[in-house]
Amino acid sequence: MRAWLRRRSIRSRLLLVIGAVTTLGMVTFGGVALVAEQSAAKRAIAGEQEAMAVLMANRSAAALLFGDPALAQENLDALGSVPHVQAACLYDIEDRLFAAFVGPGRAPCPSSRSTVGTDYSDVLQTEVPVVMDEALGTLRLRSSLQPVQDRLREQARTWGAAAAVAALLSLLSATLLEGLISGPIRRLGRVVDEIDPAQTGGRRASTDTRDEVGQLALAFNRLLDRLEEQTDRLRLQAEYNEVLFKQSPLPIIVIDPRAGRLTDCNDAAIAIYGLGSREATLACTADEVSTPLQYDGTPSAEAAKAHTTAALDGNAQVYDWRHQRPDGSIFDAEVHLARFGTAEAPLLLTSLFDVTERKAAAAELQRLNEALETRVVERTRDLAVSNTELSATIEQLQRAQSELVRSERLASLGSLVAGVAHELNTPLGSVLLVATTLGDGIEELRLQLERGDLKRSSLADFLAQQAQAQALIVRNARRAAELIGRFKQVAVDQTSEQRRRFDLAEVVAEVLETLQPQLRSTPHRIEVALAEGLVMDSYPGPIGQILTNLVMNAVIHGLEGKAGVVRVAARALSDDEIELLVSDNGAGVPIEDHARIFDPFFTTKLGEGGSGLGLHIVFSLVERTLGGRVSLDSHPGQGATFTLRLPRIAPKLQAT
Repeated sequence: MRAWLRRRSIRSRLLLVIGAVTTLGMVTFGGVALVAEQSAAKRAIAGEQEAMAVLMANRSAAALLFGDPALAQENLDALGSVPHVQAACLYDIEDRLFAAFVGPGRAPCPSSRSTVGTDYSDVLQTEVPVVMDEALGTLRLRSSLQPVQDRLREQARTWGAAAAVAALLSLLSATLLEGLISGPIRRLGRVVDEIDPAQTGGRRASTDTRDEVGQLALAFNRLLDRLEEQTDRLRLQAEYNEVLFKQSPLPIIVIDPRAGRLTDCNDAAIAIYGLGSREATLACTADEVSTPLQYDGTPSAEAAKAHTTAALDGNAQVYDWRHQRPDGSIFDAEVHLARFGTAEAPLLLTSLFDVTERKAAAAELQRLNEALETRVVERTRDLAVSNTELSATIEQLQRAQSELVRSERLASLGSLVAGVAHELNTPLGSVLLVATTLGDGIEELRLQLERGDLKRSSLADFLAQQAQAQALIVRNARRAAELIGRFKQVAVDQTSEQRRRFDLAEVVAEVLETLQPQLRSTPHRIEVALAEGLVMDSYPGPIGQILTNLVMNAVIHGLEGKAGVVRVAARALSDDEIELLVSDNGAGVPIEDHARIFDPFFTTKLGEGGSGLGLHIVFSLVERTLGGRVSLDSHPGQGATFTLRLPRIAPKLQAT
């Protein structure tokens, strides 16, 4: 290669060398510049995105704390003015989506932070926690790298054009200045030294030689130094000025702690401090916008110094601060203080949340709580007195209820006695009539015997009549004895509540027999449908009283004098349980009375002789004595059905 170059003319060698070096240099420089440009642009967007995420997280802390999605949405919507922001997703402490901003045509936020989203290769994502004394949630910010790609394409076109111009100049230089190689190189160094793109990276060209090429490398390095400084300034400005600062509805100020003054503020800060203009706001100090003392009595200057020192040490501060406007009005604000900037020139970013109304509400709530506690103590004392009086009243009511129940049962026994008397009148009347007739026949036979005209035929007639009378007397006497036996068993059962083994059909027949005197005077009909073999070890007395109350309740309240049917049915539900039903086809029970139908003293015949204890006695006997359950199924105009589910073997009664 060297021999071939030696055979070429200086012009050719200059043309080839300059062309090759120029092409290689431009390609290398362009590649390095593009890589540096891409890296710097990404870092700038990443820094801006990180700052936006931190500020949005601070602004969203109150919304998460108070569960206010509307406030959070309003804060996130402010990102709509930032071109590269695609989406902002705010998640609560349980990683559920709380609020979101999504740019047009962009992928939505996942409903849960743990959900793995689409792997975007052209986006930049960052995630910061939302903290206010404690973790409240997470903010995830997604930005597009399209501006970086657009910038790289623009730079590529620029470098392409520059490469073409450089190649043309190299050819011209080689043609015109064959012997002056260093001159074009120095001029190229000056041209490169004047280049000032927007951004660059940290890479530098080698400076091993001190000739013209070394000078060109030094000029190139100086260019990169200036580009890096400018990139830092642009990134710092983008952090607090362009998006996160001026357009925020949240009052934000920037403090230079070294100079002890405000360096910048947004319109919201000007409005909340009430100083009227940006210049007046920046000219004031922290003491001028603070009350002399804070909540705990600490002087404001001393408290502010402690928070500032902690923030400069890297510990973000969140605290309540009492402010004072020029007109003397006071407002409370929650202050968020965080450091940013370089180590040599630190700055403090301060944002305010007006909590005046929240503190007033808290004070009012405290006052109400204290008043409520006082009222609770007073009400507790009153309730204790009322409970004592109520206990005494309940005891009296229970005694009165027991007396009424006993009276009701005695009244039922009185009805039983009346039925016995009525039923016995018929057979005993027949016996008396036959006995009287038989006596008259005996007297007539004696007179015939005394007169001596007694005939055989008269004696035969008398004996036949006597046989008929004797049969009639025996039949009616047995009927009376049977009635007395049944009534006696029913009376014993209902008064003693003695437990015994019995057939349910026999007890039902005996009870219905005692009700016949009362039912004969009515147009009603009793139908019985009892399964066979329903043997129970229980209390027949309560069952008889229950059946009496339900049948008479159907006659008095359900049928109300109109001809109807009362049906008594029973069947075995299992080996351990029997179902007894008493139904009628009468007027039924209104729906609104179902819940109170078994309450004591509830009656629809108030003032007409109803005590309101009949169904309550049924409920008490079924639930407590027999260990069963009773329910009502009724609709107006469709009759009523009382269903009793009774165990075959009743539980033992507890001693009272």
